[in-house]
Amino acid sequence: MATSPRRESEGRPPSILLVDDEETVLYTLEIVLRREGYAIERASSAREALEKVAATPFDLIISDVNMPGESGLDLLAAIRKRDDQALVILITAYGSETIAVDAMKRGAYDYLPKPFANDDLKITVRRALEKVALRRENLLLRQQLHERQGLHTLIGAHEGMRRVYDLIERVAPNDVTVLITGESGTGKELVAQAIHSLSARKDGAFIRVNCAALPETLIESELFGYERGAFSGAMARRLGKFELADRGTIFLDEIGDMSLATQTKILRILQEKEFERLGGQHVIKVDTRVLAATNRDLTKAIRDGAFREDLYYRLNVVNIQLPPLRDRLSDVPALVDHFSRRFAEKLGRPVRTFSEEFMARLMRHPWPGNVRELQNLIERVIILDDESVLPLDPRGEATTRPAAPTPGSGTDPLLGLPYKEAKEALLRGFERRYFEHLLARARGNISKVARLAGMHRKNLYLKLKDLDLIKRDDEEPEEDSPATPPDGGNSGPD
Repeated sequence: MATSPRRESEGRPPSILLVDDEETVLYTLEIVLRREGYAIERASSAREALEKVAATPFDLIISDVNMPGESGLDLLAAIRKRDDQALVILITAYGSETIAVDAMKRGAYDYLPKPFANDDLKITVRRALEKVALRRENLLLRQQLHERQGLHTLIGAHEGMRRVYDLIERVAPNDVTVLITGESGTGKELVAQAIHSLSARKDGAFIRVNCAALPETLIESELFGYERGAFSGAMARRLGKFELADRGTIFLDEIGDMSLATQTKILRILQEKEFERLGGQHVIKVDTRVLAATNRDLTKAIRDGAFREDLYYRLNVVNIQLPPLRDRLSDVPALVDHFSRRFAEKLGRPVRTFSEEFMARLMRHPWPGNVRELQNLIERVIILDDESVLPLDPRGEATTRPAAPTPGSGTDPLLGLPYKEAKEALLRGFERRYFEHLLARARGNISKVARLAGMHRKNLYLKLKDLDLIKRDDEEPEEDSPATPPDGGNSGPD
């Protein structure tokens, strides 16, 4: 038997999610793939599959196309929207070549037409997981390259972030002005630092100016400096930020909040590479690269008369747009791991393992505060050692985990269990009621129950034994003999 691809770096086998509404198909697929050494999870609907994908990233998803409710194609679209790198293999009915071709166009890795041989399944899965391993290796090499070249502070493998990495690498060596845009908390300063680190100016100063935090009366003196006696209290000459950044980089954060008067002086520096200190008589030449950032829509600010159009075009030689975290949720697990390790080291704590329930909540949250909000949340969890410190809800109100119900309180006791245990208990209860009903309807006839349930007779028999609906010491009954309930009683008709 060929060796299955493994997650060597994580010390665990590749994970596969199987999705099908037929128990017998799930059972068969699981048996075959477990023998190959893979970690298997199952889902009986597209909705359940999406819940599992939200809580835990899988290396591969294998799904039937034809399912009640949302189809395998619907599931493919939802998964690819969440993570455009996800690998999905679809199982199609005989003669459904058109559907298979459509699935491939929509981003499916491959398809298996029914009926298929176990060897075909194993080969297709092995090829898919080899691609996963290769992609992981390439990502690791890229991350190592980033660490050497200044991109190590940027985390994420989503397509939107890969475009950002590519732009940074292409623009950094070229001494041009860059406008970095995106919502608050998306990491605009980290992008500016990466550009500086990858440029020929990396040995020079990187000076950050928060334009929104400086009062209008101070911003000019901060940016351009002043001479002694320029104003009351100016007891000595002071160099401004542009002069301190000579032969380096100045980062003008929140430049959209700068006044029109100051914008005019910034425009002169960009055009002429010169300025005068407040109270000074001499023109000062500087060789400073300007990077700017804003979370505002500058084109709207121009229309409103709040931002100079000529300055906008001077700044926007190259634009790097950072995606919000809600558009790259597939990066959340990597960010959580990064922040948890950082804060564990900072606080002298062990690296924390987070529960599936907590991770699922993070994957559902809209993250209005973006990466900064996630960072602050993980720090709180590490400090307090408490996962009930959950994110804010979309309205900005604090959310807390409801207290577990106490026995006899009248609340569903399942709500007091951990998520996985509650789900298993609920599923087992449903399965028992379902098959009790079919046994009664079929008067205990195993073959008839199998037909009603759409299952293979042998798989049904194993399921009934597992649920204690037939005696465990009984041999499998003949084709049409009735099953004997554990209590020896007779089940009546429906």
